[in-house]
Amino acid sequence: MKRSLFIGILSFTLPYLIANELKQEAAPLGIKIQIKDYVIPGPEVEPKPLNKESAIVLRITSVYPHGNSFRYDFEYYGLEAGSFDLGDYLQGKDKKPMTDPPTLPVTFKSSLAPERMKPNPPDDGKLPRFIKYKHLLIFGAAFWLIGFLLLIFGARKKLNLMESSSPELLSPAEILRPLVEAARKGKLGKEGQARLERTLIIFWRQRMNLTNESPSTALSKIKAHPEAAPLFEKLESWFHCPNPEEPSDLDALLKPYREPKID
Repeated sequence: MKRSLFIGILSFTLPYLIANELKQEAAPLGIKIQIKDYVIPGPEVEPKPLNKESAIVLRITSVYPHGNSFRYDFEYYGLEAGSFDLGDYLQGKDKKPMTDPPTLPVTFKSSLAPERMKPNPPDDGKLPRFIKYKHLLIFGAAFWLIGFLLLIFGARKKLNLMESSSPELLSPAEILRPLVEAARKGKLGKEGQARLERTLIIFWRQRMNLTNESPSTALSKIKAHPEAAPLFEKLESWFHCPNPEEPSDLDALLKPYREPKID
């Protein structure tokens, strides 16, 4: 019985001891301070939302049941110098004002003298490196600009060398020869066959001025053309014959594709 009575008295007197100690010694602005195991009778409470007039930032870091009350761990720091009451910054969990808020007086002090609003400027002789920081920025920007220009000129020079060393553009016949050779050997595959047929159709539609014709009409006219028909016929034979015939005269089949060159 005496033990439980002592614990109950301690739980109510300890917060006030902390509050009295904080009231006697002002805390610096911006320094976080903690209050542990503070019991507030009644329903659970929470900090009020901050606004532009708030002089204290108050947070509840932990909440524990304590009989019909709750025990709290607080963390707070001051934004303005002066004396305040943490109880003014609490509200009910239901967002309603407390009927009997606790009294938690706190005092904050500024690290500057009352007549000063700004700290003293640094002595010029004590920070020589910071004085030269502007010059370092200028030097760094100039170095970066020079490197950027060298990169541009180097890339342009490399591009010119590539253009000057690039081979002459291939003719349609030179482009088609490896594809036709693979088709003749049965090694082109379905995707390669479709790509080869599309290439030939595009070539002849442009040469025969059939771009405005429907695909089926254009294909019929292309296969009826005396220069286009031989290669299309050979391709159909190579694509569908399990044992393709031995090579025909590829030079003759590709003769219509030698000119003009593809740009």
